[in-house]
Amino acid sequence: MRVAFAKSFLTVAARDPRVIFLTGDLGFNAFEPLQRRLKDRFINAGVAEHNMVTAAAGLAYTGLQPWVYSIAPFVTIKVVEEIRNDICLQGANVKIVGLGGGYDYGLAGPTHHALQDVAAILSLPNIKVYAPGFAQDVAVIVKKMHREKTPAYLRLTKGQPTDLRLPPYAPSRRIAKGAKMTVVALGSIAKPICELVAQKAVPSGAIDLWVVSELPQELPPQLLGSIRKTKTLVVVEEHVKTGGLGQWVTNTLVERRVPVSRYIHLYAKGYTTKRYGSHEFYLRQTGLDKGSIARTLRRSL
Repeated sequence: MRVAFAKSFLTVAARDPRVIFLTGDLGFNAFEPLQRRLKDRFINAGVAEHNMVTAAAGLAYTGLQPWVYSIAPFVTIKVVEEIRNDICLQGANVKIVGLGGGYDYGLAGPTHHALQDVAAILSLPNIKVYAPGFAQDVAVIVKKMHREKTPAYLRLTKGQPTDLRLPPYAPSRRIAKGAKMTVVALGSIAKPICELVAQKAVPSGAIDLWVVSELPQELPPQLLGSIRKTKTLVVVEEHVKTGGLGQWVTNTLVERRVPVSRYIHLYAKGYTTKRYGSHEFYLRQTGLDKGSIARTLRRSL
């Protein structure tokens, strides 16, 4: 998704002289064309994320549209006070881009993992979270963020493009139709579930699969209708249990009085073995790898 972001952002920035790009000393082998094109509108703020966010807020106060980029926890959890005070409370038009949502940075360990970023950002006022489900979504989201005049956080992962046939982008969209179980996934964790459905690793026509890529949002009537029909809901997210998609969906169901007979929440459980490993290792340890998801879905049908 980093490459997809660099390409789509270059298109936007080349057309709008108000756009400024600030990076926390990251972007090697992806942002060089952007640096050459933007020249003095490309700022390497160094490993100083607190200063970078506050500087971006100051640029926004003058009418510019700064985008700040770093590893996801470094531009969310690490600088949440600056985001709250300098950006959100002011409604400043700053776009935050974090690479490596969830366990993406694998062996780099907990300091580089973003398991609480969505919860931290959604707890702040006047800001929106974007979580692309697929690399193909990035260009649409970048254009949408550019049009909007409010703070936003783009949660990128290292997900690769997919060959699956996808419906047009929407904040919440149905990827596959099914009648027995409603599955709702946040961002790119949807890709392995899509592959399970396409490969018929789960019974055909059983899974009604939805991908959520924006929060907060009003869940569409079709999704609520699906849950009413199946009465079985599975929420999947590479994020902790508190403050993410699961909590958002269940709060909505309670408020709308939508009945659910069975609810399963697959989420990041932290570091259950206290061992370091790859991205796939962490997913296996917490039940979020493709095989574990397949077994959970089959058992729950």
